[in-house]
Amino acid sequence: MFDLSISPENQAIADVVAAVAVDRLDGAAREAEAAASVPAPIWSALLELGLTSPIDEDHGGGGVPDPVSQLIAIEGLAAGDPGIAAAVAWSGQAALAIGRCGTAAQRSHWLPTLAADPNVRAACAVYEGFGRAPSESATSITAEGSGWRVRGVKVAVAFAEEANPLVLIGVDPADGRLRAVVLGPDNLGVRRTTPSGRLALTAARLGTVDIDTVVDEAALLGGPDADTGALARVVSQLRLTTGALALGAARRATDYASQYARERMAFGKPIAAFQGVSFMMAEARMQIEASRLELWHVATRLDSAPIGELERSVSTAVNYATSIAMGVTRDAVQVLGGHGFIEDHPVERWYRSAAVLGSIDFDPTCIPFAAAL
Repeated sequence: MFDLSISPENQAIADVVAAVAVDRLDGAAREAEAAASVPAPIWSALLELGLTSPIDEDHGGGGVPDPVSQLIAIEGLAAGDPGIAAAVAWSGQAALAIGRCGTAAQRSHWLPTLAADPNVRAACAVYEGFGRAPSESATSITAEGSGWRVRGVKVAVAFAEEANPLVLIGVDPADGRLRAVVLGPDNLGVRRTTPSGRLALTAARLGTVDIDTVVDEAALLGGPDADTGALARVVSQLRLTTGALALGAARRATDYASQYARERMAFGKPIAAFQGVSFMMAEARMQIEASRLELWHVATRLDSAPIGELERSVSTAVNYATSIAMGVTRDAVQVLGGHGFIEDHPVERWYRSAAVLGSIDFDPTCIPFAAAL
């Protein structure tokens, strides 16, 4: 028998995160979006949970949760507010990369600060635009003299102007190996910009990193003989985060629109009684559940699947999740009618958030039926 239920431990995580999302994140969402910043008390509270900044106890953290637990936590927080959840999750990705792939010196240098200082912001620079998987990265990291030349442009980088450390992913053109460097804020030849007028997720302060510089060997994540496979698996886990964030927004929008439909009267009865609305919401829930199970399934294979197969599976799962989220949040806006477009109701924020998440790591060729969504 195929059991789709989650473990008691994962259910406990979901319950804790749900309480935090409702009690803390939901009420702070508008403030965080307007200020383009996560309120300090909320950041500190989420750091203490340890689920969004996975650091082992030897370096002052609360431990490294398994990938499925982390996806459950991130989706739950995104149901409170995708912007705040994205900010803390994407900042925590740097700790995961350094902890899994860094040298002993890199772990000792960076992880204790990331575990203890709520004022620190970190990030991983992975994405380069529409539909590009990590193995297709145009960013190059190659040996040059006694150092390493890094060239490329990264987009959708959380805390682009301030991330310290910034873990930047690229490919060594000499042998096609995936590599990464750990950058501080003062590296010459690195231009960090954050555009104004962003659509959503402003608390994460997404920006662009344009780099052409030489770093010393100490900045090369894991050193010159780093385990390329381990880095590829970590990057795959980081990409799954985007799908979990999207599903959190989709789930919350569906719940809100369903409640609205039960209360909104038309022609003498709730609009939920009309098939055009009830079927739409029922289908949304099925799509969210299917996408969630796919993300979890891929997460369980992060350590075992061949790298090429894993990358394709991640692309498919993330693209399906963001496609579903964009369609579901759009439907939620439509359920509310004209009210769906005004800030009195939060569905428009979840719709905007899903649109941004869908633009970060999306390749429609990974989903043959994407055009129908």
